[in-house]
Amino acid sequence: MTDNSFIREVDEAVRQERYKALWDKFGIYVIVLALALIIGVVGYNIWTYLKESAAETAGDEFSTALSFESGADQAKANEVFERLVKDGPSGYRVLSRFQLASSQAKAGETDKAVEAYEALAKERRVDPILKGLATLQAATLRLDTADYAEMQTRLDGLANGKSAWRYSARELLGLSAYQHDDFKAAEDQFSALLVDGGTPRNMRDRANVMLALILSQTATEGGSSTDEPTSDETKKNDAKADDTKTDASTTN
Repeated sequence: MTDNSFIREVDEAVRQERYKALWDKFGIYVIVLALALIIGVVGYNIWTYLKESAAETAGDEFSTALSFESGADQAKANEVFERLVKDGPSGYRVLSRFQLASSQAKAGETDKAVEAYEALAKERRVDPILKGLATLQAATLRLDTADYAEMQTRLDGLANGKSAWRYSARELLGLSAYQHDDFKAAEDQFSALLVDGGTPRNMRDRANVMLALILSQTATEGGSSTDEPTSDETKKNDAKADDTKTDASTTN
């Protein structure tokens, strides 16, 4: 055996002793860490599977409820929606709450439906798109009874922002203003729809129709006020008529 071979064997033995000592000291921690990683991966996979399974089950139930609804069996549909609101995954809980609010509106329970939509619009966990939809639904149900100030309070945030619902919000505000004979505000809202290049075509067409109605309405009112004599003019005309009658009687 050469000196170099002997030195290598000694170094190898020393390294093995060091490794053994390190293992004796830290080996248990390595094993625990490895087990924790394995358990974590397995646990995550199980959780994902259960979540997907629950989502599939909830999806089937939601579809079943929609089938009941389309089949005019609203009571059964509501039972399923209420069960999903209580026990379903978060996404289906929210969608089921929308369906229940819609059912209340169809049943004429407008105040309850508005309250349900308002609750959805204020809930932090609800997606912003769905919150905007809930705001619009509540405002739509209030359109015939609310004054324009209330509609502004409800919809200005959507109409003046970058929300995808801003077009519908402006249209509702325009309709509300028109209903309350605030033609200037109505014209502003419908004109804003025409100026915005993103306004959907069908909504742009409706805005044009409403602007034509507003123009016709204001022109009619303007013509009426011009043609009708004022109270002072009426008095003057009456005085002239009396003078004419007096002259006529004197002549006779």
